[in-house]
Amino acid sequence: MPILRKYNYNLETGTVGTDDDNIANILYNINRMEMKVSFSTDDVEELKKTLGELYAATVDCKVNLFDFVEIFDEKLNADTLNEVCAVFDEAMKCAKAAIRAACSNEVDTKNVAAAFPSVYKMLLDIVPSVLALEAQITNN
Repeated sequence: MPILRKYNYNLETGTVGTDDDNIANILYNINRMEMKVSFSTDDVEELKKTLGELYAATVDCKVNLFDFVEIFDEKLNADTLNEVCAVFDEAMKCAKAAIRAACSNEVDTKNVAAAFPSVYKMLLDIVPSVLALEAQITNN
């Protein structure tokens, strides 16, 4: 049983918690994406709208990471920080590519919708490193 924190999220990989507002926002956005993993539609406009939400959630993750770094930069391990940044950048790139594909003349909605589980998996897999960043501020 995990120790309850100020913010707790039940992710696919288990319950995680944080006491930091910025880390909480990152976890919230990842948790929110879980609902979109199985998203499927043949309606291109609906697909574009939902892809926009996916992209916005990845951008929010990066913005909250920047806010976290601005406060705690001196305490953070550069390797962990670079790893998290690289994953957020890749997730944004994947979401943006899906948006471009959705705006093409010949939209393969199933192929474009594959961005949802792909981006979600990237972000879900980086959660331990995000939590490691928080641990660094409490251990230094």
